[in-house]
Amino acid sequence: MLQAERPTRLATLADLKVHSPKLIRPWIILNMRTNLTLAVLLLSLCGQVQAAPLTLELMQLGPSDPTTQSYNLQEQRDLRVFARSAADFKQSKIFWQQKINGQWQAPQRLPFSNERWRDSDPHLSNNGKTLVFISDRPVDGEQALGQLDLYESTLSEGKWSAPQRLSESLQSKSYELGPERYGNQLYFGSYRKGGPGKVSIYRSERLADGGHSAPVALPAPVNVGPSNSDFTLSPDGRFALWWSDRDAGKNGSDADIFLAERVGADFGPAIRLPAPINGPGFEFTPSVSSDGQWLIFASTRSGAHAAGLSQLYRVSWPALLKELGPRIEAHSQLQLDQRLSALWQAIGHKDGAASNVELLGSLLHPQARIWGQSLRTASLDIKAWSGSEFLDLLKEPKPEALYECEVHRELRRYGAHAEVYSVVESRRRADQTLADSTGVNSSQWQLGPQGWQLLSLHYAMELPGQSPPPRTRRSGDCIG
Repeated sequence: MLQAERPTRLATLADLKVHSPKLIRPWIILNMRTNLTLAVLLLSLCGQVQAAPLTLELMQLGPSDPTTQSYNLQEQRDLRVFARSAADFKQSKIFWQQKINGQWQAPQRLPFSNERWRDSDPHLSNNGKTLVFISDRPVDGEQALGQLDLYESTLSEGKWSAPQRLSESLQSKSYELGPERYGNQLYFGSYRKGGPGKVSIYRSERLADGGHSAPVALPAPVNVGPSNSDFTLSPDGRFALWWSDRDAGKNGSDADIFLAERVGADFGPAIRLPAPINGPGFEFTPSVSSDGQWLIFASTRSGAHAAGLSQLYRVSWPALLKELGPRIEAHSQLQLDQRLSALWQAIGHKDGAASNVELLGSLLHPQARIWGQSLRTASLDIKAWSGSEFLDLLKEPKPEALYECEVHRELRRYGAHAEVYSVVESRRRADQTLADSTGVNSSQWQLGPQGWQLLSLHYAMELPGQSPPPRTRRSGDCIG
């Protein structure tokens, strides 16, 4: 990004194998007293123990020059790219590094990044073969452009191709900033007129003919406030990070780095990253290393460089996510809860009607599988359907109504995967007190580009002689 023109476990009783009853009771009493004392001590310490603070590391990228700043570093497995410039982002150049035998080699300037033009804001594709960046190099001639446009270069057999200017549909008469490509989606910042702010973040789709769709500004909470740029995604695509000046002036800050959970095309609330990541000065060009270990960013905070020049820092990405806690997944958790309830509502239907297959279709993952288990003549009958086959079963109207009521739910989640155990009562009339049948269900959900989708569902009908599954709701009192 060029800123030129932009701004304990408590002790427990051990198992004791004592044969004499006379020895057991005194031992238990003594150990209860001991454990109670220890418990009180540990509980008192819990209020004093705090989580280990986040630790910043200054990244060393070769010989130190106090008059030169570094920014926009991205690690893609065994490759690094970053930018260097003089003050005010003048004379900006792109550098790259290779990791050989576990060691990063000395940075080298990209061969096409020469003294005639300003090249900056590099970003490598997931396979490390395509580089997008900004430049003021002209299409023809030797005269530098009066703006920064979007360019691309490819790496083949260790050599970088000559830069190619991207589609005219992406360019404007103003500065473009911080481009990043993820599959067919290109994100970038721009000073172009008509945006929601002075500097705004846009997204464009690559078309079948190689061109790009007209850029569309991202919605809130990304584009909020005067300026937003340097949009990036975590390697798993679940989190977006960018810098924004929406809180400029707070704690002496200029612009800070924000994070939001990405759920499909939607975003959760913007969360300002805590200290020591954000602080006095300008924090910008965030990126998460492809191994998911580091958040890397640039900052103009005071250091060995001249005032106002940035250096590169890194902080543990897993430690940051741990410190931010459950709130960073609150948005996707809400959607998951809603879609779980929608699943059972969509399967249900009135007399003479069919299930809501349109809604069900949006909830099913393209690779979804449905498994059904029921008792048939003293043996268990198990059937399986693909998602489309399951929808075909439900699209025809049924003479009798079906009302599905989820009365118990247990959810375990790991990142973008969730496993749900649920108990669902089925009724033929909505006003029935007793259920006609009860199903015990296990479902797996995946968070992806379309939000949460059902990856697999196994339902088992209640068995004769078995105790009813546990409920957290009264019979007929449905979740959602």
